Amino acid sequence: MCRTVVATTPLMEENHDQRHSSAPPSSSLTSRSVDWLRILCEAEIRLLRECYRRRLPDTLAPYLFVDNHLRWCERTRDAGGKTMFSASVFSRFYTLATQTAREELTELGTFVAITEAERCPTVAFWTLRDDLSPLKRALMDTAEIDWSKDPVFSCVHLAHYAMLQEVLRDKAPHLVFRNSTFFRLPDEVARNLQFSIPEGYELAPVDASHACEIDENWPHRYAGSEEYYRSLLRLNGGLALVAASAEQPKQLAGWILTNEYGALAHLFIKPAHRQRGLAAVLVRAWSASTVQAWAGDETAAGAEVIAYILDANIASRTLFQKLGFVEMSKSRWSNPTTN
Repeated sequence: MCRTVVATTPLMEENHDQRHSSAPPSSSLTSRSVDWLRILCEAEIRLLRECYRRRLPDTLAPYLFVDNHLRWCERTRDAGGKTMFSASVFSRFYTLATQTAREELTELGTFVAITEAERCPTVAFWTLRDDLSPLKRALMDTAEIDWSKDPVFSCVHLAHYAMLQEVLRDKAPHLVFRNSTFFRLPDEVARNLQFSIPEGYELAPVDASHACEIDENWPHRYAGSEEYYRSLLRLNGGLALVAASAEQPKQLAGWILTNEYGALAHLFIKPAHRQRGLAAVLVRAWSASTVQAWAGDETAAGAEVIAYILDANIASRTLFQKLGFVEMSKSRWSNPTTN
């Protein structure tokens, strides 16, 4: 029996949270009186998106993460505020509390995003800064990261990894990281994708009603992962190949989703349906659908499909490269240490 627990997270208000100051911490103030991070309203997050959009395709990873968050906000409004998020998925966005806060967003693209999960909240951050010392100090001293909850870090750009290790040496030396690679699908390749559906299968959307089945089959499931999938499916949807025959009821054979970072993710084919080319069909079909959804959207101008693949997953790396994905950059991900 699958158990579902879903938490709601309100949209950010356009006014800044009064707990945060836009003034920089001074030598006479401690992090208890003025935090090193300041929460962002939705309008400011749109400035971040534009900052990274102007630098595409080099900044695809942070651009798609921010863009995905803003689209979730829009979908929540369209649904009358009734859409429910998992606390492990929806992030609050912050930037450095400095006197040059606007430049921090429009030119340097500095942000820290933190989920509100009760255990193992996820922290993701990006910046175009050459000098990482202000960000290091913020990660060390902010009250917004509760180290007692055993936070995890995702999408850590390789250029920022050494700085983060200096932070974790004091805060969480037990964290273990996995190596992964960002792959992108060049636009000219994505627009010419072709695929055929094998006999006995059909493409079908997957939604929140499939969260339990997807979670039960995922080899990396963890406490709360069904809740995570339910939110992803409700907000981003997904695509499946369904085994269809006159003798058997329709069953999911495999699926692919878009994760909270705006990347293709969670590609899975059930063992009984492997070695039939289904994974390639799903990647091509979902990539084509994503590109089509961006057509005519000015905020998506220059965007390309991306995927994060663990370096240890040789089969997936080989598949995506065969389909035309090219390596973009390296990243590090830490694993939750609390079930």
